[in-house]
This record gives sequence, structure tokens and C-alpha cells, in this order.
Amino acid sequence: MGQLVLQLAENQIQSMKEYYTDFLESPPPGAVFRAKTSNASVTAYRSGKILFQGKAPEAEAEKWTQGQSSRHVPKQVATRKNSGLLPAQTLFSASHIGSDEAGTGDYFGPITVACAYINAANIPLLKQMGVKDSKALSDDTIKKTSR
Repeated sequence: MGQLVLQLAENQIQSMKEYYTDFLESPPPGAVFRAKTSNASVTAYRSGKILFQGKAPEAEAEKWTQGQSSRHVPKQVATRKNSGLLPAQTLFSASHIGSDEAGTGDYFGPITVACAYINAANIPLLKQMGVKDSKALSDDTIKKTSR
């Protein structure tokens, strides 16, 4: 899922809110509005930042940047978020601490959080065991690895 952030003026944010009237959802804390379209979720914050997130955030953001010069939308603001992945050479040669959560913790039930510290000395053993990012593993492989 791609992400894109723009910095826009308050009057532009109000125009956006009117444009997305039929797509509005409940906004998160600190947000002016949130809308969900077929291209992306659009969240406008009081700070003036607009987060476009989804399968085609660029397509949705283009509606608000067309005809504007780069001084209105600075390059450092209109950026794609880093995926958060480290290069493989760093990931498999240094100690790491990580955490992840599952669940929502609100209406649908509890949230579960797990944390792990991996010492660089243990990385060869973990590789041998087949430990990887859970999103890159099948359920059967996860069950076998966790024994």
C-alpha cells in the first residue's frame, strides 16, 4: 500500500472536504476529515498535512496538485513514505529489536503486542531455522518454525 503526504493551505483542505462529502468517514484524532475513495484513503490533519494512502495515492493527490508549481508543494513534503524495510545486508548482520501488534483494542476486542530482541550472534541459527517476516511465510511454515 502506497502513501503520499502533501502540505496544503486551510482553504484547500476545506475545498477537499466539500469535494469528498459523499466519501467521508469518522476522522482520527487531530484530523479535519477522512474520506475513502476507490484510489485511496485521504486524511487531512489540522497541521495542514494530507495523507493519501492506498492502492493509488498518486492518482488521488494529483487532483490537488495539478497546475501548482513546486513552491506550493515542496519536494520534501510531497514524498512517498519509506517502506520501513532495511537492506538485507544490514538486516541479517546486526542485532535488532522489533515489535508488532494484532487486533484493534477497541470495539473488536483486545490488542496483542509481541516484542523481540535478536542478538547478531543468533542470526545464523534463526536463518537455519527458516525464521523470516511472517508475511513471507505460509501458515504451515510458521507452525513448523515455532516448535
